Amino acid sequence: MLYLVFLILIDIVIVAGISIGVGAMAPRWHGAWLTKDFGPLHFAPWESPKFFRALKTKKLAEHLPELGSTFGGAAKNQLPGRDAAQIDVYLIELRRAEWVHWISLFSWIPIAFFNPWYLTLLFILILISGNTSFLLILRNNRQRLTALKRRLQNDT
Repeated sequence: MLYLVFLILIDIVIVAGISIGVGAMAPRWHGAWLTKDFGPLHFAPWESPKFFRALKTKKLAEHLPELGSTFGGAAKNQLPGRDAAQIDVYLIELRRAEWVHWISLFSWIPIAFFNPWYLTLLFILILISGNTSFLLILRNNRQRLTALKRRLQNDT
């Protein structure tokens, strides 16, 4: 039993360390790859405003912490401006945050090498449930801002 408790503590340190490390490095990520939606950042066909409303994403966002500025990134709870250039900057921050949560989803991989399968599965479920909430909020915001940017470009 003591062995299992020790193993869980090690797992927490590893998973939290990876997640915090990725979050700390993220504000230093630069490049054109953050200006495009590729890989897991592509929107699925069902991800519509109605989908996010049905999941009560706005209400969820009110209850979860905003830690985007903790390591030098930008907070994502307030739109910095309403012109296309400011929206582009904000979209980069949203993509960066999404990548942080996608990468964090896989922080269970190192512990799978020494954990029993059931403990690894438990950590996978915890990581999925924790990161999915943030991903829903970020994807909803990104979708709304992408639509706003499109409208601004069409008005000009």
